[in-house]
Amino acid sequence: MPDPLPTFAEVVKRIRVGHPDFAYIHVLEPTTHHTHAKPDGEGETGKDSNKLLRDIWGDGAYITNSDFGRDSAIEAVEKEGGLVSFARHFISNVSKRFPLSIFIDALGR
Repeated sequence: MPDPLPTFAEVVKRIRVGHPDFAYIHVLEPTTHHTHAKPDGEGETGKDSNKLLRDIWGDGAYITNSDFGRDSAIEAVEKEGGLVSFARHFISNVSKRFPLSIFIDALGR
């Protein structure tokens, strides 16, 4: 799909209108890994934005996930509001940051 944004924009619109009590949307923001070639084949378009989805969603809970570090996450929340998810890096490296014993101890086992 050359440009998925119109499709996802329509999905978000339909959820917003059809399900006004929907708790939140969780959006994976485009990153440097998700760049696209320019139509002329030269270089890349750079980082796209899902700001349109955030605008459509309005004041509902919006969770974003990107290549956030601590400082960039704080900056994003201060600028746009909403919540930040760290799942991509956390899940893949959880044992490096938190020894398994911490989780076992937390479970009381």
